[in-house]
Amino acid sequence: YSKVKHLLKDLDELMEAVLERILGPELSHVNATRALNLTLWNHMPLVFINEQNPHHPVVLDLFEDNYNGSASSTPAPGRTCSAHGCKVAMRLCSHNGTTCNFRNFSSATQAVTEWYTLQATNIFAQVPNKELVAMGYPAEQLILACLFGAEPCTYRNFTPIFNPDYGNCYIFNWGMKEKALPSANPGDDFGLKLILDVGQEDYVPFLTSTAGARLMLHEQMSYPFIKEEGIFAMSGMETSIGVLVDKLERKGEPYSQCTVNGSDVPIRNLYSDYNTTYSIQ
Repeated sequence: YSKVKHLLKDLDELMEAVLERILGPELSHVNATRALNLTLWNHMPLVFINEQNPHHPVVLDLFEDNYNGSASSTPAPGRTCSAHGCKVAMRLCSHNGTTCNFRNFSSATQAVTEWYTLQATNIFAQVPNKELVAMGYPAEQLILACLFGAEPCTYRNFTPIFNPDYGNCYIFNWGMKEKALPSANPGDDFGLKLILDVGQEDYVPFLTSTAGARLMLHEQMSYPFIKEEGIFAMSGMETSIGVLVDKLERKGEPYSQCTVNGSDVPIRNLYSDYNTTYSIQ
């Protein structure tokens, strides 16, 4: 967070004002004079939807009475919105603003979390990958100790890649360029042992409510789709993970439309350099 907070300054101030407006609207007038940059907000705001009258729902911007750039969060007379009669939604409009859709959420917590994540993703997407890598945790800071097959290893045995969701990720024994290391015996004494420092004190405050490591076992020379297939290991705990490999091979014609390697699928394979294939599903 210490390296990216200058990018998130306006968004974090908006987030604090949003939380004040949702959690304590009767007290939010205390910070009513605080100036906010509403550029991000106007592009994709959160709104209250008052459904006390289901035939005539009322949509109210959280900063409805804000005309001059200051975050006056006190609702206008007659425009109050109680928690029981309202839902929080995200308003998504076309470029010219003529057509808008509302994404409703089951809870205000989910609404503000997804809103912040989407806004932060848009901000980070404008930063070159090389700079994003420098803003993440380096391998030597994350990997404190390493053992494989009872032999010592270091962070230098890991190959770095950048993941859009998790930032800097590190692959052990990938086999892309270096010689693959064999593992001849089962059991935790012969597997990979790591001591990791997750750096929880420097997490981005509103981006996640959890701390830990995201892990995944995958074939050598294949790309790790860690968001879809990874598992979590808690911080502050010793975690032992046993693995049993189960390979599923789908038959092609005449049993299905599955292809041998996806080469006849008319879509560019973005991960072809990593020995990863597509199939028709």
